[in-house]
Amino acid sequence: MKNILLIFIKYGTHLLFIAFQIICFTLIINSNKEHGDIYNNTKSIFFENLNNNVDQLSDYLKLDDQNDSLIRENAKLMDILINQRITTVVDTISDTLLLKQYSFIPAEICNKTIHLRNNYFTLCVGSMDGAKPMMGVISAEGIVGITTKVSDHFSQVIPLLHSQSRISASIRGLDFFGNLVWKDSNPRIMTLETIPKHASISIGDVVVTSGYSSIFPKDLPIGTISNFEIAKGSSNYVIDVTLFNDLNNLSYAYLVNNRLKEERLNLENNTNE
Repeated sequence: MKNILLIFIKYGTHLLFIAFQIICFTLIINSNKEHGDIYNNTKSIFFENLNNNVDQLSDYLKLDDQNDSLIRENAKLMDILINQRITTVVDTISDTLLLKQYSFIPAEICNKTIHLRNNYFTLCVGSMDGAKPMMGVISAEGIVGITTKVSDHFSQVIPLLHSQSRISASIRGLDFFGNLVWKDSNPRIMTLETIPKHASISIGDVVVTSGYSSIFPKDLPIGTISNFEIAKGSSNYVIDVTLFNDLNNLSYAYLVNNRLKEERLNLENNTNE
């Protein structure tokens, strides 16, 4: 009680002034129709804007959930689109289960480098989510890289932008294939090697995965030919490929699970012995 009295003694004049202001304001808007209409309109606009801001804040706080839902739906869509091109096969392990060859694991990119000579990505999925070493990593726009190390909850990826990256690629509509490598400092330009000079190519041709690797499905988009030349004394083109993927702005990706990879590698290893 003593504290309340001290507050009134110290701030009584200010509180009395505020009280009179409120009383005067109330009398004005209640006794004058014009001022009352102005007050009501202003109040309506204020609360409408406040509600809009609250709704926007609520939508923003839900973005993570919406993004998670979206990448899961994208993974399902990739599953449908890619497996439509592949004949359904029999699982030779159980000999009874009919399956699709590829499935996709959505993943958030936890960390990445982009401007080094040897860049790395870290994905927020690991062996607990089905991730394994040597799995392809793609996005909705194209390929990203290949997993190298996997822990329980994280995966390390060698992206396209790495000096040791080698991706088997071809030019859509042609049977020739070569290696896609990163030689430049430009994160959007790759080099396609070992395409013979008698191949008929043009600026704007689409470069895709060849399908000769067990890591990536065939015909995934990579980029377009932006320039090409034949080095003196060489029988092959040196082809610049502008990537569809802007890896610098990438936040989500998908791991490619090839259910027949082990069977294929076992067969090829036995053949090479």
